[in-house]
Amino acid sequence: MSADGSWHWHEYEVGLASEAARACVRSLTSFLIGLGGAFVLILGIGLLAEEDLLDDPGLEKVVDHLSRMSMGVLLAFVLVLCAVGAVASFVRESTTSRAIDRAVVRGASRCAVPSPDQVRSVIGKPAEALAFFGWANAVLAGLLGVIGLIVVLAEGDDAESLLIFSLVTGYAVLMALVGYASSHLLVRAHERRHARIAGQWSSDDEERAWERARDGAGKKTPARPSIAKRCLYGAAGFWLVGVLALQLSVLTRCAGGRYKCEATTYSSPVETLIGGGIWIFAILMVLGILLATVGVLFDWRQRRSERAELRAWLADPGSERPAEDLLAYHSQRQTHPLARVAAMMSGAGLVFSTSSYLIGNGLGLGSQDVFAAYRTESLVAMAVSVGVFVAAVLGTGVVNVRGRELRNALMERWPSPTSWSAGGNGKVAHAKRGPVLHGAREVEAGVGEDKASGSR
Repeated sequence: MSADGSWHWHEYEVGLASEAARACVRSLTSFLIGLGGAFVLILGIGLLAEEDLLDDPGLEKVVDHLSRMSMGVLLAFVLVLCAVGAVASFVRESTTSRAIDRAVVRGASRCAVPSPDQVRSVIGKPAEALAFFGWANAVLAGLLGVIGLIVVLAEGDDAESLLIFSLVTGYAVLMALVGYASSHLLVRAHERRHARIAGQWSSDDEERAWERARDGAGKKTPARPSIAKRCLYGAAGFWLVGVLALQLSVLTRCAGGRYKCEATTYSSPVETLIGGGIWIFAILMVLGILLATVGVLFDWRQRRSERAELRAWLADPGSERPAEDLLAYHSQRQTHPLARVAAMMSGAGLVFSTSSYLIGNGLGLGSQDVFAAYRTESLVAMAVSVGVFVAAVLGTGVVNVRGRELRNALMERWPSPTSWSAGGNGKVAHAKRGPVLHGAREVEAGVGEDKASGSR
């Protein structure tokens, strides 16, 4: 509670499990970017092998088998990512509401209104993502089950077809149960906690905290891209040019048809230039990765310096209000820059290490003898990739637990209104715009009003 008893936002302690779940949801975005990078590499090396551009038939065969297996593994990881994200989202919302409910039981001050970020967890549907995942999988598996039933009826008593039909049908039923439970059973306790929390803080309490944030906020200026974002933009440019160079090299080497590549030869200087496209692709991919990593490291140093300055200003009663973009960034939980890099590397590493291990165990289209010798190394790479992702999640969770004191101090002395943007339906999460514990979850963006607020 503030010294003068004024209303302000307060981030209540939720525990490491909740922080880890929140960090997991955010890290999965970086993991997905890593999968996207793996997808680009699969297309690149697969295209080279498919069109016999590696000048080594044995290598082209191995690369082709690896790229085909990697594509299937990547799609499987996307499904796993959706499942993990849905579960982590549910854990995040439910544990946050439980923590604030416990604070109410312990006699939380009416002046210390839960922060807008935590209020969104209290009023939201905790298992909405899990319900969507369950019903979507149930529908897809159900369609496959119908197709399987037709096959079984057409082919008669085929044991293999009957087994596949049973497995698909069982999965569809399981996912339907997950969808039903997420839509009905898992929301009741959350709604009871919402009612108790709303009974602790009235609409007037919320409005006073919001008014203090609005009245104290300075003029918002468009935030300039950070060093990390500039480096990421540059890295994306490198990757795009690399892919274009590879595509140009392949198109120049191929002629004679839309679906068939017939090798075409040119004079020696032209051949050298065309062959350089492959090297340009490889070099620019590596340079892009290095540039993105350097940018993230610079961003890490910058943010650490900003936190030190904010602590010094908080210790000085006469210090002026810092810049709005600075307050907006450090008043919220953030994903550690190194954790973002680690999660991206984990996504790409898991795809290729898992593919290598599966091929080595004879589950691919060939080249088992080549990859069998590297099964142990593949397992180690898989374990390291998983460990790196877990470390990124837990590390981010620990950093956010340790940063709660600074965030609360900033929200108490210099509260900054949250930014918002309207969705495709023109609606905005109400918790981002004003009191919501006693109101609707979403509101319409005002007529003639911009569809987004300042950066936060």
